[in-house]
Amino acid sequence: MVPNVTVPMNFGKDLLLSPTHNNLVLNTSQERVVKANSVILSFNSPVISHLTGTLHLTSVDMIEFDREAVQLFVEAAYSGTVEGLTR
Repeated sequence: MVPNVTVPMNFGKDLLLSPTHNNLVLNTSQERVVKANSVILSFNSPVISHLTGTLHLTSVDMIEFDREAVQLFVEAAYSGTVEGLTR
């Protein structure tokens, strides 16, 4: 059963620092990584939901983007807001 969650929802950026919650590795450019929780990202991204829930991936290549851009995406998914986005 899928939980009934309304997004955007503030899950709290403090969870980004939790080693027990960060079960998904996002590979960025220059062989750098960002770790995040697959469930939180899945609530906000049907693509991530498919990759982790259906294909059971624990690592996703986002090598087209630098670490800072991927980190901004993750923070937006965790907080429900986009801060620090510039053109």
